[in-house]
Amino acid sequence: MTELRLDPLRRRWIVTGKRPSIPEDLDSGALCAFCPGNERFTPKAICERHSMDGAWMSRVFPDRAPLFRVEEDLGRTGEGLFDRMNAVGAHEIVVETPRHGVTFAGLTDEEAASAIGLWRDRILDLKQDRRLRYVSVFKHQRGPQTGHEGHGHSQILATPIIPLLLEMEFRWSLFQFERKERCLCCDMIEQEVRASKRVVDETGDFIALCPYASRAPYELLILPRNHASAFERDVDEAGRVRALAEFLKMNLRRIEDISPALQLIVHTEPNLAAPVPTQGWWKSVHEDFHWHIEITPHLDGGPPPLGAEGFYFNPISAEEAATVLRALNPSPGGGASEA
Repeated sequence: MTELRLDPLRRRWIVTGKRPSIPEDLDSGALCAFCPGNERFTPKAICERHSMDGAWMSRVFPDRAPLFRVEEDLGRTGEGLFDRMNAVGAHEIVVETPRHGVTFAGLTDEEAASAIGLWRDRILDLKQDRRLRYVSVFKHQRGPQTGHEGHGHSQILATPIIPLLLEMEFRWSLFQFERKERCLCCDMIEQEVRASKRVVDETGDFIALCPYASRAPYELLILPRNHASAFERDVDEAGRVRALAEFLKMNLRRIEDISPALQLIVHTEPNLAAPVPTQGWWKSVHEDFHWHIEITPHLDGGPPPLGAEGFYFNPISAEEAATVLRALNPSPGGGASEA
């Protein structure tokens, strides 16, 4: 059983312990458990979305070797200055399409909207558990792979703690709001649109830009144009989901022309039904936080952070990256070509 341990020096929780083993035939990559007809090799689906012909279009189920389990009690204990608790939560897999070897950028609009709808529905459902303070949606897309690693999927983690990076975002968003009574990201969008140097794409609903202090080459940030703190509440209508699906695919095609390997993370507000960890912590989150999606391509041989301190060296500025990405004309076929 895994457990959470708090690093008292960095105030960072880590997961430690043994995960359940996966049968060798699945771990070898010889069989894709995510393909239609192999559903018996995955845990029972929590939810499925179906096409007009009745076949599943996307499905979600618990990970076969979960890092977090919803059945456990928190079991908070101390050992001197050290703190630990059971790894309570959920670890789920979202299979985004029945088609093997297709990236998110290559999904049909219906498939992409179906996957985004599952992300939303699972966040809403998991946030009903007051033990869980945050729900993460992320995907690690690699190059050509065999087995289930080559089948388009994303993951959902629901945890009793807030990831350190998200806690920093929440705190700095609150700091900005307390000083100016404005959303930090809303101000950033307004300034970036005026400057137009780092904006890659925009519609009436969403904007894609290269962050001013990008950590990695061609890092991309997607935000709603109008203020919204929660991804799961903002994409609550079919038209809104479809608009995000089309915009996300468009910009993923740009990124894939740089590198097929990437990381995508959805940043949304914390679970406001959970016990308040500090006085006033959630008071203005609806007004000060702005949900967004971070996309970071993984370039072969790309520079790692400088040392353990986490300083990043990015040889390609945000302005240069945005110029390159804007020049790529995303084609509906699933790739991007130079305009």
